[in-house]
This record gives sequence, structure tokens and C-alpha cells, in this order.
Amino acid sequence: MPSYYFVRSHSIIQWIDRVFVAVALLALVSLVLEYGFYLSPQWHHILNRFELLVVEFYLVQYGLKLVLSRNKLLYLRNQWYETVLALLVFLETASAIRLIGINVISTYFYNINVRTLVEAYVVIAQFLIVLTLVPRVIQLNKSLTRLRFNPAQTSMLSFALIILIGALLLMLPRAVRPGNVIAFIDALFTSTSAICVTGLTVLDTGSYFSPIGQMIILFLVQIGGIGIITINSFLALFFGQGVGLQERIMLFDIVNAEKLSIITSTIRNIIIIVLATELIGALVLMMVWAEQGWSLQRLIFVAVFHSVCAFCNAGFSTFSENLMGWQSNAGVIVTIAMLIIIGGLGFNAIMDIMGNRLSMKRNRSPHLKVHTKLVMIVTVILIVAGTGAFLLFEPMAQGESIATHLLNAFFTSVTARTAGFNSVNTGALSETTAIVIIILMFIGASPQSTGGGIKTTTAAVLWCSVVSLVSGRRRIVLFRKNIPFVVLNRALIVFFVSTVVIIAAALLLSITEHSSFLNILFEVVSAFGTVGLSRGLTPDLTVFGKAVIIAVMFVGRIGILTLAFAITAPKEQQLRIEYPSELVAVG
Repeated sequence: MPSYYFVRSHSIIQWIDRVFVAVALLALVSLVLEYGFYLSPQWHHILNRFELLVVEFYLVQYGLKLVLSRNKLLYLRNQWYETVLALLVFLETASAIRLIGINVISTYFYNINVRTLVEAYVVIAQFLIVLTLVPRVIQLNKSLTRLRFNPAQTSMLSFALIILIGALLLMLPRAVRPGNVIAFIDALFTSTSAICVTGLTVLDTGSYFSPIGQMIILFLVQIGGIGIITINSFLALFFGQGVGLQERIMLFDIVNAEKLSIITSTIRNIIIIVLATELIGALVLMMVWAEQGWSLQRLIFVAVFHSVCAFCNAGFSTFSENLMGWQSNAGVIVTIAMLIIIGGLGFNAIMDIMGNRLSMKRNRSPHLKVHTKLVMIVTVILIVAGTGAFLLFEPMAQGESIATHLLNAFFTSVTARTAGFNSVNTGALSETTAIVIIILMFIGASPQSTGGGIKTTTAAVLWCSVVSLVSGRRRIVLFRKNIPFVVLNRALIVFFVSTVVIIAAALLLSITEHSSFLNILFEVVSAFGTVGLSRGLTPDLTVFGKAVIIAVMFVGRIGILTLAFAITAPKEQQLRIEYPSELVAVG
């Protein structure tokens, strides 16, 4: 109990908090009923009335807490978000009284047909419920740390929980367009694809899901791109609750920070990078699409949807043909491609680059980390190689200009590395091009990014180890720095286990799915790399095939090392045991 309340009032404050949490949860249920189901006008009025009661109860409980606090200024400073919300509600109430009169307000509870005041409060009630429940939801992070899960297990469980919640939300009647019904396996597939920022779809996002369903998918993609633990920790910092030592240790492994002391600043920087990049991308897309004649509401939503999905490397699109309709529009293609590239670099690399730009402005010599240099070099090589392969193996379509062909070659190379957007028909590409795309999808994006795959640095370390071995060197040297062999061991584990997972999944699908093995392999690698590209197999998958792809997407998103640490976390006693060495002949 905070110290700014009178001692004798602690029991009253606890009672108020318990009642408010219960009321807020019931209000959240009412919102799900109102916006998730088709209800009769009478039920709609009843739910609106209940939401008004929630707002009024919030004002009452806030006023009581303020009165019972010993230090009013300290209470207002520490509970600033509740103060802001109370002020907004008060201003809205005053505006409503001025517009429709105090008599109507006083008789509201006796007349269910009064709609103006109710509808004015619905938006406030939604905003109120979400923000007042956030501080309580933040406790989830602290509760998980007390259960003695290691960071890998916590990350895996958090993803699984959000996937299940997302599937249930997508099954709401109003999440799909009228006349459509979604099965649980399809909802689970879509939710997994969104949380795992993949983009594979068994149902067309634009025509099958309603605006509410598309909004749910958008939020799932955003959560999946940043990570639920990272978002939860940021909210804890934002609402002044702080991040405990156990949570810092967990985040230290998740975000791969260099020091425990910079965890909080790293979390803030990640959120700022994400929101700022997505906002800029959305504004650019709005300018590009401004001449389409859409309503302002649709223009904003479509731009934000594609900006978020592009940065999070998820290939969802509100257009039924994805970006094929914009293949000759350089503004759309280049903007989406740049968002994909930035999102695929990884937060650590982006922060390192930004830090070096600040150093250059202060007349200091830039000093990029080896990790950042590897990420940048491999990213450029893969984009150039993929573009060249597309130009070499794919002939120009009839009537297609050289500029458009080059633009689509560049975009296909970029999006194949975990984004999943397509400006050309992927199923119509040649088998040679499909194999090249499989290789790009398998490598994927970079560590700590929104993409999947074995990661660019893994491929770089493996290649450099081969070069070192062939040249007779005993160590891996990059940019005059020795790379520890533990890094090579992890790279080998990731490569080997990833290959086993892909082969096993492809073999399973070859039993149940009626398609060529190349298409099956393409689909599996796309799922594992959280890419989202498809040669047309995904919509026709059997229930078993969907379950396999769901599992592969989940494994690809959380990562091989995370999965290994979650399942086979070594005991402390085992780490102390060391056995004699002996050579084994290989090759």
C-alpha cells in the first residue's frame, strides 16, 4: 500500500481497488460483447449504460483516493495517468451537461432511449478501461519472474498465451465480414502467423476479415514484432512502476544487452525506434496513396497497417493480391522495402549505427561493433545477390518496363528475407528462382530484429569458419577481432537443428498434402523463416498441414536457441563437470 494514504484508510483503499478491478474486467467483457458480437438494440443500450456506470465509478473512486491521501501533490504526481483520465472524464461530463442539459443527465437512469450522452461516453469508457487495467496487467511480468521460469521459457510461454488470446478474438463474429465463419484452426493459424510476424494466410485478410478483425491482426503483429515481455517492461517504466532485478535479468537475455545497467534505456530506445519508424513509414505511404480517392479513415488505416506489417516483417496486406497491384509504383515498393530492411537489421545494430552518427556529429571517430558490420555487409550482399538472381532467372513479362522489372527484382530480394510481401506472383516464378528464395528465407534477417531465419550473423560466422579452416587458421578473425568458439558452436546448433526441423516438417507435409516437394519445402521454409511468401499451398492445407505450419512458425519466431534453452536448460551441477578430451576422425 502506498505511503501517501492515511493509515486508517488502507482497508478502504484496498476495498475500492478490488471493486474497481472487478468492474473494469466486467466492462472489458462488455466491450468484447458490444464490438465482437451482433447484438440487439436493447442489449446495445444496456451495455452503453454499464459503460457509463464504469466511468462514473471511476470518478468516484478517484475522488475518494484523492481525499484519503495525506500528500495530495505526491498522489497527483505518482498517479499522473489516473489524474489525466479523471480530468478527461470530468471535461467530457461538463461538455455533456452544457450540450444536453442537467435535467437529461439526472433522468438518464430512468430513460434507456437517451443515446447522445451514452455514445459520448462509450469512447471514454474504452480508453479508460484499457489504461486503468494496464498497471494491473504489468504485474504479469513480475508474476512470471516469481515462477522461476528461465528467460527462454518465459518468452515461449508469453508468445503461446498471446497466440491463444488472439485466436479467440479472431473467432468473434464481428471479426469477420457478415456471412463468414472462421474455424478455430484457421483463427489459430492467423493468430500464430500474426504474432510470429510471418504473413502466411489461409484466409484473405482484406476480404474475409472485417475492419475489427484487421485491427486485431494489426495489434497482434505489433506485439509479435516487439515482444510481449519488452512491451510489458516498457509499460512498467512508462507508468512509473519500474523494472525489478529479476525482470532486468530476463530482459538482459531477451534483448541481448551488453550491460544490466542499460536495460531500461535499451527498452525505451527499442520502443522509440519502432514507433518513430512506423509513423514515418505511414506518413510516406499516406502521401503516396493520397490520390487514390479513399476516405481519410481508410487512407490512415491502410497506411498504418502496411507500415507496421512492413517494419515488423509480416507480409499481411489489406489488398487481396498483396502488393501486386502496386508493382510499378516506386513510392509504395521502395517505402515498404526500406521499412523491411530497417526492421530486419535488428535493434542492437540500429542503435549502434545511431550512436555512431551522434559520435560523428561530435567530431569523434565512428566505431561500429563487429556484429553491426556483419549485419550490414551480409544484408547488402543478400539483397544484391537476390536481385541479380531474379534478373538472371526471371524473364521480363510482356509489356513490363525495365524499371519495373528491376524494381520487382529488388523488392522480391528484400521481402524474401522474412517480410512476405509480394509484388509478383510467387507461384509463377521459375523453380530456380524459388530455390534462390528458399535460401534467402532460410538465412532470414538479423538477431534482435523483427524477422526470422537462422539470421545473417549465423550464416556469416559459419562461412568465415569454413574459410578459416580451409586456409589453415585456428581462429575465426573478423575485423581484427577473434570470434569465440562458443559463437561458432551456437551457429552450428542453429544451422543443424533448423535443417532438421525443416526436413521433418517437409516430410510430414509430403504425406498429407497433394503438391510438389518444392512447393512444400518452400512453404515450410517460409514458415520457419517467418517470411509469409507462398506458392499457393497454404490456403489448401489440410488440418494436419495447418498444425504443422503453426508449429514451424512458432519455432521459427522464438528461435532455435530459445527453444533449446527452454526445453533443456542445463543444471548448475552439470555445468561444473568436465571430461577428458579425445580426437574423433571426421570427413
